[in-house]
Amino acid sequence: MATDKKHIAVYLDKAVEDALTEFCTANGMESKKGPMYSAAVNKALAQFFGIDNTTPDNIPSTTPDNIPSTTPDNIPSTTPDNIPSTTPDTELAQRLAELENQLSERLGGIEERLGKLRA
Repeated sequence: MATDKKHIAVYLDKAVEDALTEFCTANGMESKKGPMYSAAVNKALAQFFGIDNTTPDNIPSTTPDNIPSTTPDNIPSTTPDNIPSTTPDTELAQRLAELENQLSERLGGIEERLGKLRA
């Protein structure tokens, strides 16, 4: 099946994994095989970046039988030692402040253009 989606493997911090599982449950993103992480990540990132969510609201409650339920052999089952298990709060706060500034600048530009259009 052809798709324009990008497949990536991500090592999640335990706290992030727990929050993502909770997000799946809260948004009805579960199948017989468990949480639908891909749909949840797409929805969460769409909310974070303020873009339209491309994940349909009517996500099927089952997955196709031809999708393997196990992790492929070429993906390690443990987190490599060089990947930190947590991100320091200061880095997160700094990144959040940067994103808020970018959003504020973009909103200011949009408001300015809207004002010109109205005039």
